[in-house]
Order: sequence, then structure tokens, then C-alpha cells
Amino acid sequence: MKDARFAPVLLLIIAIYLIHQALAADFSRTSQRTVEALRGVPHGWIEGNKPSPSLLINFRLAIKQPTKELNKAVIDISTPTHPRYGQHMKREELREMLRPDPAILSDILAWLRSENVPPDTIGVEGNWIKFQVPVSQAERMLKTRFSYYHDNTGQKTFIRTLSYSVPEKIYPYIVLIQPTTRFGNLKQQSALDLEGPILASPEDLTAECGFVVRPECLRDLYDMKNTSAQPHPKNILGISGFLEQFARHGDFHDFMNGLLPNESDANFTVVRINGGLNDEDSSLDSTEASLDVQYSISLGYNTLATFYTTGGRGPVVPDMEQPNTSESSNEPYLEQLHYILNLPDEELPAILTTSYGEAEQSVPVSYATVVCDLYAQLGARGVSVIFSSGDSGVGDSCQRNDGSHQTRFLPGFPASCPFVTSVGGTYSHRPERAVDFSGGFSEIFTRPAYQDAAVKNYLDQLGDQWSGLYNSEGRGIPDVSAQARGFLIRDHGIYMRISGTSASAPVFAGIVSQLNAVRLAEGKSRMGFLNPWLYTTGESGFTDIIIGGSRGCSGGAHGISVPFASWNATTGWDPATGLGTPLFSKLAQLAIS
Repeated sequence: MKDARFAPVLLLIIAIYLIHQALAADFSRTSQRTVEALRGVPHGWIEGNKPSPSLLINFRLAIKQPTKELNKAVIDISTPTHPRYGQHMKREELREMLRPDPAILSDILAWLRSENVPPDTIGVEGNWIKFQVPVSQAERMLKTRFSYYHDNTGQKTFIRTLSYSVPEKIYPYIVLIQPTTRFGNLKQQSALDLEGPILASPEDLTAECGFVVRPECLRDLYDMKNTSAQPHPKNILGISGFLEQFARHGDFHDFMNGLLPNESDANFTVVRINGGLNDEDSSLDSTEASLDVQYSISLGYNTLATFYTTGGRGPVVPDMEQPNTSESSNEPYLEQLHYILNLPDEELPAILTTSYGEAEQSVPVSYATVVCDLYAQLGARGVSVIFSSGDSGVGDSCQRNDGSHQTRFLPGFPASCPFVTSVGGTYSHRPERAVDFSGGFSEIFTRPAYQDAAVKNYLDQLGDQWSGLYNSEGRGIPDVSAQARGFLIRDHGIYMRISGTSASAPVFAGIVSQLNAVRLAEGKSRMGFLNPWLYTTGESGFTDIIIGGSRGCSGGAHGISVPFASWNATTGWDPATGLGTPLFSKLAQLAIS
């Protein structure tokens, strides 16, 4: 009787064992296909010892999927003349749209099970799967060998591999698995050939706005004098923090007390992602974080704000512009984006402003594409994603890194993604002039329909100039511009002056926050993905910048010289200043028209 009682349990155990063995045999019989491979150890790195076989690594696997449905939905929701305008998607609605074909998902999950991946570490997020395994298991699964890699300064050590494979059966479905072959870096957007942050003088606190930029200067320049924005739970201003840049509440409150004493009760919260820190007592440089929180919030006026500090550094294919790469074991864009996309609808920020980027050609196409798709998902949910256009002008190295050594004008990423709003830079007041360090055309992303007419008008004016040096069919950046030179900030208890499109992005983000406040007060949805609106209804709310231009390709260290290389500011859209600089009062009228 006792044996009979346990017979069903025994049969179940045997059945599970046989199913597992069948799965394992199924995948073991199939050949392997290489997903990604490097030609060798990237420049600036040295291979070291093997890591402990028991060391755990968190992986993310991207499943291929048609993006046409998502892209169309984002454009429809963001186009003022479309019936779906402003009807942003809910989290669960988006997840359902992105859910992979059940058969494909089943095959990939079966592979993970056949490799004994702990079930409690496996998570499905739309077309992404996350899982955790030790090094020894990852090597067996991916038919590879992980090593420690040391940068040539001897200060950084990370675990990576040079190639990896998956079974032939699931190969067609997989875009990438990270972190594996990526040796990466991202940087804050500091201006080309300009001085770094410099100490401000006491006179800078009251100097004329043409020499030093302060919040009241921007409010005057961009016609933001009469605003009555109120805090709203649907209007959270999100500010990205990377590279161990910490936002200091003490510096922020000193800045507000010193320059905007009537608004000294402004504040922000901090959210930590992927082990990100916010050590406010650190002696490390924090000028970028200080700039971002101080100007986005002071221009946002009475807004709710969150600083998202994310640990890790992004991926890079080394080129002459970024020969010495550094990276943690995680991908910061992916970690930040998955975290934010997983937020409930009521916690999702209305805006995400980021003042960091890297050379577009240093980012593998597969990685750039999946990251851009995630920004499109944010747009579908009503988030305005704003990026600095970059501070390399026409380009730094101006040479392709694909082995051809072709001379080329090279833009930045993620600013080149068609689903973000890229912000260029200006300086001076009335008239504003284009700074000499932003803009270009993507080598990865084709020109989106929403900017086709505007960019074609510029290309018609340009004619054959620079023919063959840029992608005339590529996505053009920036979309818009704002002041980018001589900003007064408070950092480590002292006032400094700083320049770069890292300044213009938070300024524009603050203005968009106020536009959201105007729409929400009228019972309308927030702005969401901005670009289709900017190039149609919103275009008349910008001051066209027709003086100045960006430069580059000066032939510096390791670079290629192209005499007089530049993108000039002209009538209409141009790759130096985009559509121009904002006039808030006009944009506010257009936003509710």
C-alpha cells in the first residue's frame, strides 16, 4: 500500500526527467551558430585570467520581432492630425503588442530549461528574457570562454568574451545576449575644444545674460515669464544620471536659494538602478549631474522631479575617437530602460532627459537598434525622451572604424535614434547663434517621415557640398536647440561655468515639462513623443537660427582633416540648430490648440 501511494509521484518525477532529457538531447543534436564575434581583443584592453566558475552573471536576451506595428503606433499616437493623437498606451497594452510568438518564446525557454538555468532567475519582459547563471554554465550554454579584461591604464577590470553561439534551432530568433562581447563607454556631452568647468567669479552671479547663463536669463530669452504650472502626478520630470555622477541636494538648494530665492522649496527624489549610487559626500566630479538637475528643474518650475542614477557603462566598438574603453558588467541604457518601462503607468515619468552619449559608429548596429526600439516603447507610453545632440560637431575622428578608413562626418548616439528628441546648442542673445559643436546625419537610422520635408529643404540648399562625406538619407539631428554655453552651476559648494549640449537638453526638458503642465491643466494628455508635433504644429513656436554653424574634422590626434568642414545654420531646419530655439508662450498656445 505504501509503495502504491507513492507510485504517482514517482511516475511524475520520471516523466519530468524524461522530458528534460529529451529537451537537452534536442538542443545538443543541433549545430551552433555564432550570434556575435569580435575580430580580436579591442584596442586598449588586455586579456587576463579566467574568472571564478561560480561567479554569477545577469544576462538579457533580445528576441527578434517585427517593429512596424510598434513604430506605426508611436507615430499615430504622436501625430496631431491623427485620431489616436495623445492616446498613449498602457503598460500591459504595450506588453501584449510586443509579446513574442508563443512558439518562438517556448523554444527559447526550452533551451534555457535544457541548460538548467534556475527557473526563479528567468523573467520575460515583452521581447526580452532575463536570466542569471554562473560563469561555468554561461560558457557551456554559449560555447565560449569568459576572461577578465584589463584596460591599459590598469584601473579597470571586467569580464567579457570575444564571441558566443546558440543552437541553430533558436539562432534566427535572437538579436543579442548581453553582457558578452561589449567593451563600452559613454560620456557626458562636454563641448569640443572648449575649456572644462571653470570657477565663476562673484560678478557672474549678476552679469549680463549675454555673458553668463542663469535661469532667469533663459526664462526671459524663451518667453517664460508668465507661467502658472502646478505639480501633477502625471508630469514627473525624469533626469538620467550615469558615470557615477551624483546629484547633490545641498548644491541644488544653494543654487535655488542663490538664484531663485522665491522658488527655494523646489526639490527632487533619487531612484537607484542597477546598483547606481548617489553619494552626496563624494569628492568625485558631479558637474554634469548638478547642471542637469539645477536647470531642468528651475526651467520646469514647480515640477515633480526624479534623478535616475544608473550603474554601469555602455558598449563600444573602439574607434580613433574612443580608443580606450571602459565598462562595467552591465549595459546602462538597457538597465535604465527596462527599469523605467517596467514601472506602473502612474509612476512613469513624463520626460526623460539625458546628457550623455557616444560616437554612433562605436555602437554596434544590433545594440543601437534594440536600444532605439526601447525608446520607441517609452514614446508609445507617453514619455518625451530628450537627448543632447553631442559635442563633436561634424565629427572628431571623421574616419570609419569598419576597416575601410573612409573619411566620414560622424554623429552621436542615442541622439540619432528617430524616437528621441535631439537638442543642439546656441549661444549669445538676440540674435542667438549656432554653437560650433553639434549635429549631423545618422549612418544607422534612415530619415523618418516626420522630418522628411524639413531635411530635404536643407539638402536642396546644400547641394553637392560634402557629398560622399555623410549619409544624405539618414536621420538628421538635432531636432531643436537651446542655449549651450556659459551656464552658471553650483557644484561641491562653489559656483562654476560649464558649456555643452549637456546644458541645452535639460533646458529644453524643463520647457517641455511646462508644456505638459499647460495641457494637463486643460484636461489633455501630456506631450509624449515630441517629434511629429514639433515638425508640424509646433514648428511655428521656434525662433529660426540662421547665424553660425558647427565644425569638426580638424585633424587632431588620430583624426582626419577636412578643411572647412561644417554644418551651417540656415533658414529652416539645419543640422546645426534643427528647427531653432523655443518660444514658450507660443508653444503653450500651440500645445492646446
